[in-house]
Amino acid sequence: METLQAKNFNLKSTIESGQLFRYSSGSDGSYRVVAGDSIVNLRQEGDKLEFESSNDFDVESFLGLRHSYSGIVKSIRKDEKIAAAIKSHHGLRILEQGLWECTASFICSSFSNIPRIRRCIENIATAFGEPIGFEGLSAFSFPQPHQISSFQRLEKCGLGYRAKYLFETAMIFASGSGEFSQRNLRSLSYADAKEKFMELPGVGSKVADCILLFSCGFYEAFPVDVWVKRAMLGSYGMEINAFAAGRKPNERIIAGFARSYFGKYAGYAQQFIYHNSRTSGKLPSALVT
Repeated sequence: METLQAKNFNLKSTIESGQLFRYSSGSDGSYRVVAGDSIVNLRQEGDKLEFESSNDFDVESFLGLRHSYSGIVKSIRKDEKIAAAIKSHHGLRILEQGLWECTASFICSSFSNIPRIRRCIENIATAFGEPIGFEGLSAFSFPQPHQISSFQRLEKCGLGYRAKYLFETAMIFASGSGEFSQRNLRSLSYADAKEKFMELPGVGSKVADCILLFSCGFYEAFPVDVWVKRAMLGSYGMEINAFAAGRKPNERIIAGFARSYFGKYAGYAQQFIYHNSRTSGKLPSALVT
């Protein structure tokens, strides 16, 4: 095991906050994450993070440990409500995931729940990925876009109507044009990057924001589904209604309010609000962002 200093980091809150689906936990507080073609074992003791991986995996980058955490938290701590959520889950980080795997995962997430999403993603990996092993552990890599070569096999992975969207998106990514590379997307504004993602089959506003937040470094992205909408209206209903200026507060207006109120790290606020609502019993624990 290698060791990293991990001040202001909460492994449990980060892994279990709905950003990631391919993980398992141990009774000792450890986690096994499968990301791309890597198996990563993680365990936290105070400010120390122990880890080992099957290949040269950048744990610091993946877990968001290079983020200026104190400054981020200070910038979004606007009131007692968000301050309480931050206190409950201090150390929660935004992950930096691989773009294709994150895109595919959140296409699978549309109108679903976490247990089903996890099953679908594992089915896809088993059907199209490569066997990988590490320290007696075995798994399948998440397939590259070109490896998802059979729509009939994909249909058997339990995605339902999402199979068509994922297959078509895989073909777009596999074309090699580069327009959906992280490098290209990060050169765009948030609005332009979101518009680009919403051109993909099966990618609406919420899914696009999840991808931009969890894999592209657009921390102003604020994914809103029915559950985040409920949590936001419960905590900031008066402020959102004032921001809406007579319009009905829909998902777009709530996200706009959040970016205006919390600023350029609104996505961090979203994760604190969402995860705190789930773990406090205000939202069903199986739901996804």
